Amino acid sequence: MMEAKKKYVKPAFRFVTDLRSILECLYEVYGTDGELLLKGEKLSNTVICPFIRMVQKKCSVVDAEILHLMLWKIYMVSARKEAFVADAKKELQPYLTKKDEKQIDTIYDTTYTIDRRH
Repeated sequence: MMEAKKKYVKPAFRFVTDLRSILECLYEVYGTDGELLLKGEKLSNTVICPFIRMVQKKCSVVDAEILHLMLWKIYMVSARKEAFVADAKKELQPYLTKKDEKQIDTIYDTTYTIDRRH
């Protein structure tokens, strides 16, 4: 009896981090680390910082601290994550780079194949 040969093709991932996903994560980390900021912790010492940096990469010339304060104010008045994301996107619209403006709601696409030959 011959064993079936299986050829595995590594998944190819094309990952686009869209603004919505980043803002949803930011909302969550504001919930967990926001208290540290209120106690006077520096932004750079929190989990919030990398997410602010990701948003910053999608914006043209906006200082990380200014960006954080802008989004923090929105967070403080948002009752729900959806409200935060919608308001934050509206607020960020003028600063978004052209490329990211088009991608504002892009979802990521994952492809993957397994090829079985007997």
